[in-house]
Amino acid sequence: MLQQYYDVNKLLVDCLNSAAYVTPEVQQEIEETLILAIADIKKICNYYTHR
Repeated sequence: MLQQYYDVNKLLVDCLNSAAYVTPEVQQEIEETLILAIADIKKICNYYTHR
């Protein structure tokens, strides 16, 4: 799971770096949530699992 989390974050960073246009607000929000604490990751996983 940790490897998948890393891979997804790396892909997102690569996409941000090559994006033709991303608003500064969207880029900032994405960057602020890239590396989260394990507890935060679990909260997010639980949210999407129980939708």
